Amino acid sequence: MLLSFRVQNFRSVRDIQELTLLATPPDAGLPAPLLFGPALHVSPLAGVFGANAAGKSTVLRALDTLRALTAAGSDARDAVRRFEPFRLDPAARLLPTRFEAEVLAGGVRYVWGCAYKQGEISGEWLHAYARERRTIWYERDRGGVRTLPWARLDGLAAVVAGDPDVTLLALGADAEHPRLAPVAAAFAAIVPVRVAPGPRLVRDLEHLAAGWTDELTLLLARAGLGIAGVDTDGDGVRLVHEARTGPHPLGAYGESDGTIAWLDLLAALLPALDRGGVLLVDDLDAMLHPSLTAEALRLVGDPRLNPAQAQLVFTARAVPPTTAESQRWYAVKDDGATRLRREPGGPGLSPGELAHELWLAKRRPTV
Repeated sequence: MLLSFRVQNFRSVRDIQELTLLATPPDAGLPAPLLFGPALHVSPLAGVFGANAAGKSTVLRALDTLRALTAAGSDARDAVRRFEPFRLDPAARLLPTRFEAEVLAGGVRYVWGCAYKQGEISGEWLHAYARERRTIWYERDRGGVRTLPWARLDGLAAVVAGDPDVTLLALGADAEHPRLAPVAAAFAAIVPVRVAPGPRLVRDLEHLAAGWTDELTLLLARAGLGIAGVDTDGDGVRLVHEARTGPHPLGAYGESDGTIAWLDLLAALLPALDRGGVLLVDDLDAMLHPSLTAEALRLVGDPRLNPAQAQLVFTARAVPPTTAESQRWYAVKDDGATRLRREPGGPGLSPGELAHELWLAKRRPTV
């Protein structure tokens, strides 16, 4: 589970910003047992709201970049090469981007973080917390890597010393290291989901045929989309609509963008409810009716339907009334930089005021 996330000097974020999913009050979240000590209570939802260009999507992109930095394969190297510092301050371009996240894996709290510039990891650290005591598994800077002896990381540390554009945690995931791989798996469970218009909307539904479930059929049929059922005969999947002449199946090309967006979300959400993980959804309400947005949030927030304690981090234009205040974050711009706050920013020009300003500008004499 994701407990908290911090980011600095990334895209529209200049100063350190933190998003936490620890529930306040504690009884408002899902219980997450620890190996030692009382259980934590973690929120299954975190919504980021704000005006256009306030930096909402930047928060989700930062989380996805964090996932890539810890991933096996070439993802970590690709993320380091895509160095994206805050560009409105010349000094920030010379500083590294910094990410830090706290996750729960196997009943233990871990804090992993890294700092990087173009093609180079300048710092990395992994700490574990048990019985409220911190154990430093490793810390890395340009001078080398210092590791905990019993963690048996010397071999990986020697490899990373000559490989400055990959994280030690990503190497541990590649090597399936018995101590690092479970931590890397917690970050690998962060999954971005697209529900906005784009290439996925014109794809057929064959990619869902093998994993189609009765639950998916039920949620589609009860969503008020005119869908009566699903035809899975043959090679693909077609949604069945009721018509005067009887049931009529349609392929993806005949469905509305909103229907496909709801299907895309459910196709990722339902497996997460069974397996766990963290879903990242940008513009959750861009293509979905408010009732469907609320239904998705209820699915994640209901512990009976979410036994694996999946989490959903999303951005939206409007604040869903089903979210608690502790689950709401607001992105605001200050001197061109994004800040995360618990309360919304001050009101800007209303549409009527904006139109009035335009009317006044047109009446001003030109010289």
